[in-house]
Amino acid sequence: MPKKQKNNISHLLDILDSLSPFSLQESWDNSGLILGSKDGNFKQIYVALEVTQELLEQIKADSLLITHHPLIFSPLKQLISESYPSSLLCLAIQKNIQLIAMHTNFDKTHFGKYITKEILGIKNFSQEEFLVQFQWDSDFHSLCALIKEKFKLQTLKITQTTNPQCKNIALITGSGGSFISKLNHIDCFITGDIKYHEAMEGMQKNIHLIDCGHYELERYFGEILSSLLTNLGYKAIILDSKNPFSYI
Repeated sequence: MPKKQKNNISHLLDILDSLSPFSLQESWDNSGLILGSKDGNFKQIYVALEVTQELLEQIKADSLLITHHPLIFSPLKQLISESYPSSLLCLAIQKNIQLIAMHTNFDKTHFGKYITKEILGIKNFSQEEFLVQFQWDSDFHSLCALIKEKFKLQTLKITQTTNPQCKNIALITGSGGSFISKLNHIDCFITGDIKYHEAMEGMQKNIHLIDCGHYELERYFGEILSSLLTNLGYKAIILDSKNPFSYI
């Protein structure tokens, strides 16, 4: 059997699987090779949070783009070039750009601990799958101030309960509101995309909630993965995915 080349998709998938096993992804997820061929090769690696029109136009032909969020989540019944995500798939095919996603598997192996340790500066914590837990030695407002400073946020969406404590903290990157019902012995929960009724449930459970935003928590994907790939002898170009939301 011929030896796999370094710029071979199958070889790189093995490398990525050793970093963050694709078998860890949730059943609803679509991590792994999204577009391309395991027998295919690439000339350059790019990493980004999302696949977007702007990024695909920047990328050189015959490249590989690794993103956190999969471009395809559910089966496509049509491939219409004027609609999303078909328009992006068509452009990627035209330029022979292959796509790989590392989503919920990467959340479980890297994202939460990176945000906690490298961004928030919390050194002592535990992580079980998506959920990171740590102890906070000050009050709720000082935790909010730290988050605003570290994530460079002008505003922060919160719900504050009558709970006088803010010691036992839980964090989930991305959209973690559905986990509120499963939280026990937690004073404050940090995540993104908290829905109205999830906030009501958190208040009922006497849990302070801090919604940092989905993009704000996950925009570090490129720098995390690029560093890991560099240590393995690969050069990856980080592309800056833009936040689709703005504030006025």
